[in-house]
Order: sequence, then structure tokens, then C-alpha cells
Amino acid sequence: MRIVIASTYVPFIAGGGTQIVDDLHRELTARGFETDRVMIPFYSSWPTIPEQTLALRLLDLTESSGDRIDLLITIRTPSYALRHPNKVAWFIHHYREAYDLWGTPWSGMPDNDTGRHYRDMMRNSDSLYLRECRKVFTNSRIVADRLRKFNDFEPDGILYPPLPRSASFREGPFGDYIFYASRLTPIKRQVLALEAMKYTRPGVRLVIGGTGDVDTYLGELRERAREMGVEDRVEFTGWLSEERKTELMAGCCGALYLAYLEDSYGYVTLEAFHSGKPVITLSDCGGPLEVIEHGVNGLVAEPEPRALAEAMNQLWADRPAGRRMGARASKTPRKHRIHWDNVVESLTS
Repeated sequence: MRIVIASTYVPFIAGGGTQIVDDLHRELTARGFETDRVMIPFYSSWPTIPEQTLALRLLDLTESSGDRIDLLITIRTPSYALRHPNKVAWFIHHYREAYDLWGTPWSGMPDNDTGRHYRDMMRNSDSLYLRECRKVFTNSRIVADRLRKFNDFEPDGILYPPLPRSASFREGPFGDYIFYASRLTPIKRQVLALEAMKYTRPGVRLVIGGTGDVDTYLGELRERAREMGVEDRVEFTGWLSEERKTELMAGCCGALYLAYLEDSYGYVTLEAFHSGKPVITLSDCGGPLEVIEHGVNGLVAEPEPRALAEAMNQLWADRPAGRRMGARASKTPRKHRIHWDNVVESLTS
């Protein structure tokens, strides 16, 4: 079978949206499928999205150089607008500013006649093109719920994205720091983690790994740490190699994942589970709540500094309890069938 995986991406920005394409390509190829990728540059600015979607619609991936393409798998919005008679979507999120983030501080779309017009165009085109797909899978229950709510569409199932087979996360000692590895951006709420550090015990350290969407944001976070008087207990690593991230995850006493209404559990959560570490998340984080059970394989706190600090103190102070939660965390991926055999079988059958 000849398969094309198609997705949109933002040039020079690496993240989960590109990793999932590379991982799926690798897994399909390893199983004997003839597979290629079509990556389409996409500018995530709401006034340009309708015309970019139209441009995608003009592409027909039914064949290549006269040879038939048997299956098109689409990933990131709005790649499902591409034309193909046998199209399957692994839908990882909407353009959220026009959906669940509409009317919140996280949306840059204006709540006026123009903004509502563009919002409705996006919602209508998504509803139209997703219905062309033979199957639509989502990467979480929360994304499936958004499809039902906003598009009146029932997906065919949930496929949680596994880690790449090459990932080398391992268990290690439970150290004296909490690790938060993520893209540095306001919606991931690193600032809330810094605010919580004001209320943690003196021995608790926080290691924040990653770079920002905006070059200046790391400097802003450093300044906030200084303003709150916690700079001596917070380490900013900047860009992390996979080897360094693996090392820091193996040695922490727990991980954080605090993104607001996240689409899926976040790769950080899965990386922590594979490292035998519990994860602290928040009650409004969305996708992580599908796999993190309070007191079982992690902790769920309310989204305010003192509550988050209490959870951080708990993992730091009670390492034996943390190890027990970590042991259960390591079994969570299998419990939820988070493995590539399940993904490949579902997308290609």
C-alpha cells in the first residue's frame, strides 16, 4: 500500500505537530508500507486561514507521477481539506482561537463582526472537509468532545500518540527538583509554576527546560523569577537535547505539565511515565486529566499558586509515595493502549 501522510507546519518551529508525522512515517515504513510525507507551510494568523485552506483544497493527492496513492492520512489542521478519495484524519486539534479559546485571553481573534465571520468560515470548512474522510480519529477525548460540540461530528475513535520507538527515557533516582520541559509560551503557564515556588519548602527546586515562541520570553520568565525572589531555586536550561532531557527526567522527583485546556496529555506526561515519574497537572488542563489520576500516577491541583505548591511539596517531601506513584505511572501507557501497533492498525484498516 502506498500512503502519504500530509500535515501543515510552521517553518522553523519543531514540536508535537511535526514529531507525530515523523514518528508515524517511521512506523508505517517499518511495517512495509511505501510511505512519504507532504509537509505544507502554514501561517497561523486568523485573517489568512480561509485563503490558505482554499489553496490546500486545490491540491489533489490521488496520484503521484501517474502512480496511485492508496491512502492519505492527514494530521494538523486544515490538512484534511486536501482532496483524496480514501482519506483518514488523525485530528490533533482545531485552530483553537476560533473554537474553545474563542472569547478567552488566549484568543487573538476579535469578538466583532469580522472576527465572528472568520470564525464561522473556519468552523464551516472544518465541518465540511472532515465529513469527506472515511475515518476520523482524535488524539484525546477532549478533542473528540470539541468535534461533537462545535462541528456536530462523531469521530471513529481515540488514538493517543505514543513516543517514538527511538526514545530512551529511563527510570532513575528521585532527586530534589521538579522538572517542567515544554515550549515556553503563556498558555503552558510556566509563570504559574514560578508563582508556586514562593510557597514551596526551601529545599524544593524547579528546572524549566525549553525555548520560547518569542525570543524574549525566556528573559521575561527569568525576570519574573527574580521579582518573586525564587531565582536561586529555579534553573532555566534553555534548549534541551534529547539526551539532556532524558537525564533530567530520570533524576527528578516529579514532572509538571500545566498547559491550559491542552489537546492531549502532552509528550512531557508520557516521557515522565516512561521514566517512572509521577506528573503534577491542573484541574483545567484538559487532555492530561485523561491519563493522570490523582494520587495514583500523579497529582491534580487547582490552578492557583498555593495549591500547586502543595502538590510540589508533597512529591518533594514524600519520595516513597512518589516512587509508588511513579511505578504506577510506568504502567499507564499500556493501560491506555498507547503503542504504535494500535495506531497503525487503526489508520490503515
